[in-house]
Amino acid sequence: MVIRSELREFRACVNRTVSKEIKAGLIALLMAFLLAVTAQAVVPVSPPESRFVWEPEENLTFTWTPDNFYGFYYDAQSRTGKESLTIKLDNIGNRSIPKDCIIYSTTVETATARYNPFGKYSVIGFMGEKYLAGYPAGKSNITSKSGTYLNYLQYISIDDDTSYTLIEGGNLTLRGYVLEVRDVNATGSQVTLSLRQGIEVDTKTIDAGKNYVYEISDGTVIAVHINSVFEEKEAAYVNIKGIFQVSYQYPINEYDRSGMMKITNVSNRSITMRNIFDTVDLKRGSIIEILGGIRLKIADSNNLRVQLYSDRYNEKIEHRGATGSNNRTAWDGLNYDGFWYDIESGNYSESLVITNMTGRRIPEGGLTYTSYIMRVPYAVTKVTGKNIPGTDGSYVTFMLGGKEYMVKNNGFAELLIAHEERASDKKTLVEGETWELGEGYSLTVKSIDARYNPRTALLILKKNGMELDDIMLKSPNGSGYTLPGENGMPKLITYLDAVFAGASGGDMIQLRYTMFVSDNITQIKEGDRLGLFNVTVMEPDRIELKNREPIDLKAGSSINLFGNLSFFVESSDELRFYPTNVGDSQVIPDEAPVNDVPDIPDVTIPVGTSPVPGRTERASGFQVVISLAALIAVYRIRSRRHG
Repeated sequence: MVIRSELREFRACVNRTVSKEIKAGLIALLMAFLLAVTAQAVVPVSPPESRFVWEPEENLTFTWTPDNFYGFYYDAQSRTGKESLTIKLDNIGNRSIPKDCIIYSTTVETATARYNPFGKYSVIGFMGEKYLAGYPAGKSNITSKSGTYLNYLQYISIDDDTSYTLIEGGNLTLRGYVLEVRDVNATGSQVTLSLRQGIEVDTKTIDAGKNYVYEISDGTVIAVHINSVFEEKEAAYVNIKGIFQVSYQYPINEYDRSGMMKITNVSNRSITMRNIFDTVDLKRGSIIEILGGIRLKIADSNNLRVQLYSDRYNEKIEHRGATGSNNRTAWDGLNYDGFWYDIESGNYSESLVITNMTGRRIPEGGLTYTSYIMRVPYAVTKVTGKNIPGTDGSYVTFMLGGKEYMVKNNGFAELLIAHEERASDKKTLVEGETWELGEGYSLTVKSIDARYNPRTALLILKKNGMELDDIMLKSPNGSGYTLPGENGMPKLITYLDAVFAGASGGDMIQLRYTMFVSDNITQIKEGDRLGLFNVTVMEPDRIELKNREPIDLKAGSSINLFGNLSFFVESSDELRFYPTNVGDSQVIPDEAPVNDVPDIPDVTIPVGTSPVPGRTERASGFQVVISLAALIAVYRIRSRRHG
């Protein structure tokens, strides 16, 4: 890659000809230059078929399944989830999908309840959600119903085998219901339960070892297994292990429409949807809702690039990477949504690559994690085109274990809040309400004026109760707060997206694109330990980690690598695993002191954060450097003068 080779040449030149006193400064200057660019030369490591990003080129047909798209329903324990979406193009030139060439399908499967003695049920994924589709004949131990039905689906609210111990008089909250322990008879091994939905709807006395079941005609089922009852320290308890709840119905009718799709076939085993009425134009920079919060994002680029993503409001979806095996061992931002990816430029933040694996074991040094340092636009600038006053519209950042950090002059600061453009990245507040930002900071809505245009809101930023700033926002508009002495490095950015007038004075505001930066500054150096990794490379444009001990991919295990990055291994004879964002161990090592300045300059030394002038190509908010040749030439001239 051009950038890497010229960087090596530059370093060699510096080492040969420049005195030790100015070496650090020259490398720091080069690093500042590199931080003004994205890692444009980085080639994806993920196999194309494993990605949720499609670049058609010669392949005019592409299919997404739960194996390569996290937004489809998939249950690793029962190995269920048969949703698929296929797009067929006639040609790339006209950038459109013909009618009847987007096909969505999903199929009924059989799953065993998490609490196995409850038996089996029929399950189907539909628009990314898990639904009950009936009960196999004679296979359920909680209902006498049998058969598969797809004219209406029922949402499976709870399927859980967790153990809960409740004291007499205590209660357990279910979806829309509360289960109360009214009486415990430890001598008779019985418990009396009351089910309430505002008012009491059912009461039963159940023997230990039996199931409490509530079932009504609309298909609602609540099953709870009473594991044991006992007394301890003059109090009576019940232990529950196993809960299964089915709640609201979702009617399914042929020719129902969602997004661009219509239901074209409903059988007793499957549902099919197609775009039978509309041609879909793949316009540059457009977002197209395919169905039920599952959308296509089209790159604002001459090259046709399509990203499938899920954007369900008020819902945090667990990120799931493409399913790995003995022959699929590489992930980046194109096949793992837990890594950052920019559709416009095609750049990604991180990669995870298994370079050595025998059976289910990854030996020491066989797993490499790489994070690339990038200059990216603030979310509000990228979406609205508006610069926050006092900034150039972008900042230098990198990701580490699922967390984002801002590169500052004396180290790294974590982004405690980093709202992007997803529909779920919103904060709604009423007048007088306070948003706790973290580290003692809070943002309070002091007043809202929804009577006149532009509508306004006055926000008060405090730390530990002490007022720092009052922020007046006009809708739609953004604002930033900068700590004294940090010119150009905002502490807080937020954008007033909407103001809602309440019928009786209960006005509300909606904030978007909020970014809040930690006060804590951390430095990382080669040799530091991060979870199962050691930091092995610290370059101006990247950080590289390798596992310092073997990793065994045992069936049914969840292995935290570091931070919010883990491997989940399916419980099966076949090796199947994937990266996920579960786990929350500390990312940054305690032993890395803030004032530790290494002898060899790395990314913790002071860096510039302004875009470097020169010949660049604009790529939707990113600075992409064409060549470093001119900079190398300047250093060669300077080195000769010092020689």
